[in-house]
Amino acid sequence: MNHAAKKGFTIIELMLAMSFIAVLLLGIAMTVIQIGTIYRKGLSLKEVNQVSRDISADFRKSLSSVEAITLATDYRTTSAGGRICLGNYTYIWNNGKALQTPATGNPTDSNLVWYGTETNTSHTREVHLVKVPDAAKLYCSVNALGALTYKNVRSADVAQTQELVSAGDYKMNINKITLSTTSSAYDSTTNERLYTFEYVLGSGENATMATDQLSCLNAGQAGADTGYCNVKQFSLVIRAGNRV
Repeated sequence: MNHAAKKGFTIIELMLAMSFIAVLLLGIAMTVIQIGTIYRKGLSLKEVNQVSRDISADFRKSLSSVEAITLATDYRTTSAGGRICLGNYTYIWNNGKALQTPATGNPTDSNLVWYGTETNTSHTREVHLVKVPDAAKLYCSVNALGALTYKNVRSADVAQTQELVSAGDYKMNINKITLSTTSSAYDSTTNERLYTFEYVLGSGENATMATDQLSCLNAGQAGADTGYCNVKQFSLVIRAGNRV
């Protein structure tokens, strides 16, 4: 008696088909994750670049409109940040390393600058990089012991203070600011001087950056976050002083 041959899939064929589908789905999932990472990175980088343009334009305008400044008295730094007094405005900043709250507790750097009477343990908002009207350069003055006369933004100045960097969704922070010049950068004819203004702007958690806060951790390093961490260094040369 002849029986018609029955056709069907073997167990091995089914396993191969299921393996192919599993690999395909895994590949799609990994592609979607990678696209999301690249997208977040792009948004973060866009924000960093936009903030940097605003900082550069603002500082260039302020410095180029004043007489030459004396770095020894008009540019002061601390472990938490610093300040630059130009004679029209003063720029005050806290760096991200000192500002970001530890996993537990409050920021511990006593040099952190706050608004008014706020402190490390009692504050409603943070100073990142602010621009304060300060014709008398009060914020760079020091007492007989060498301590700053006004460490915090004075309560009377809070309403006039402009924040140039906001943490936002990307935890944007100033990581470093320097202002420098050289003897050869002075023009005795016009009484002008060239200054180099450099700053490092970063987004993301401190833990995702190198110890010096000048770069992000590489993708293979523990704690790296290639989606949100962006650290960029900027430099501009500005002319200031009396014109003839």
